[in-house]
Amino acid sequence: MNFQLLIGLYLISHLWASLALYSSDSVLQIAIPGDRVTLKCGLPSTGSCSSVNWTVTGSIWETDEVVTAGKVTHLKENKYRLLKDCSLEIPQMERDDARLYTCQSGALNSSVDLRFVDITEEKSPAGGTIELHCSISKSTGIGSCKNNTDIHITWTAENDVPITGNRFRFENPSVCLSKLIITRKLTDHHRIWKCQITQNREIKASAIYRTTVRDGLEEVFTAVGESVSLLCRNTSSLKLGDRIEWTLNNKMLSDVLPENGQANVFHVIKDSSLVISKMTPLYGGDYQCMSSSDEQRVLHKIRVHPLDVAANTDPVGGNLSLTCVLTCAETCEENFNLTWSGSNQECWQGRLFHVNNTVINELLLPVWPVSSDAITCSVYREGSLRASKTLSPDKSLQSLAWLGLLLGVLFCAAAGGVFIHWKRNRNNDLGPESADELSSISMNHVYDAIQDEEVQQPGPLKREVATTDDGFYNLLQPVN
Repeated sequence: MNFQLLIGLYLISHLWASLALYSSDSVLQIAIPGDRVTLKCGLPSTGSCSSVNWTVTGSIWETDEVVTAGKVTHLKENKYRLLKDCSLEIPQMERDDARLYTCQSGALNSSVDLRFVDITEEKSPAGGTIELHCSISKSTGIGSCKNNTDIHITWTAENDVPITGNRFRFENPSVCLSKLIITRKLTDHHRIWKCQITQNREIKASAIYRTTVRDGLEEVFTAVGESVSLLCRNTSSLKLGDRIEWTLNNKMLSDVLPENGQANVFHVIKDSSLVISKMTPLYGGDYQCMSSSDEQRVLHKIRVHPLDVAANTDPVGGNLSLTCVLTCAETCEENFNLTWSGSNQECWQGRLFHVNNTVINELLLPVWPVSSDAITCSVYREGSLRASKTLSPDKSLQSLAWLGLLLGVLFCAAAGGVFIHWKRNRNNDLGPESADELSSISMNHVYDAIQDEEVQQPGPLKREVATTDDGFYNLLQPVN
């Protein structure tokens, strides 16, 4: 009797556990409007979906059945799909789809609370600021996330770098809402800000927002030698017959070109974008696209900052001097930073300083680095990577230099041999004993000199013989 009672209690406990597992507590799922979304049924698999029903609830009074007995209802066939594992798929999510979905089979049910990430710009009560709100929203509003304490909202720059700096402030009124308050600058025009939703340290969804600043400037960072395309925005306001004209630092582009021509540097293509075929520091500055009408309205402003690198070898000290220069249209801001790195993830600390409208980072390295990896200079704005330019070793020039070192050692050895030969001839005149003594001293001296010369070399002397003698000290060549 006691055994039967234990069996009964065991079955009842498992039944309660099953009912608790498939209770009314919903699973939160976050997506972006436009995403393909799959809602898991969450019920034990029966091998068939014929007993599965899906309902969607927008409010307490509104419930709609979208799957009945394993089939999508006729009116919802273009909206939903039932997958083989009984999951409900929304091929292209819309904001109105952010509702509560329930999968039901017999007495069991499982719910999914589908929400979307939304970024809105609020009218800030404080002048000179931009206030962005990132929320986890339902179709009826933000709603509550109090039961999901494992959810976090974070703000980053466009390339997922955390936003830092004195002009940024964060407020988190609730788990579902986070605010980013920015002290506005003209160069915040068309900057991209990113909001990420993490749950249990895993990124579930993210959204981006591009700010617009009245009379602002869009900033573009680019490496010298690259091709750059500048987009003219706000062209929808153009009148019939208007043309687009571009200026650089308030001068027509035809007046900017050097005397020797290069007429193919600037191209205006069909969408009114300006293409600069090969960037140089000379073409950095403030660009404007304007309508050709009588009023010549400025449609868009872009500030271009060129990044350049150079390498020189000190013929006296033998050090390699690398110079990275960022040219600014006006005074470079303090939040601009230049860093050096190698493709093997090494980082070097150079000497950073400002001169007029440039930021310069100078780095001194041995002429023959241990690694032949390329070296890269990168420019960061408020911690976010904006552009980079790479220097790559010229192996033929390295081989030529190593050949010179090898010839130097061989010259020392040959000079030692001549010296020994001279000593031997002299010793024949001094007698056998004196000759043996001087010969031993002379040979030891030559061997010591050769060994010292070899120890000073930074690596093995085996190198490919170069076939050129141009630019011995131009060790590194830019790679665009």
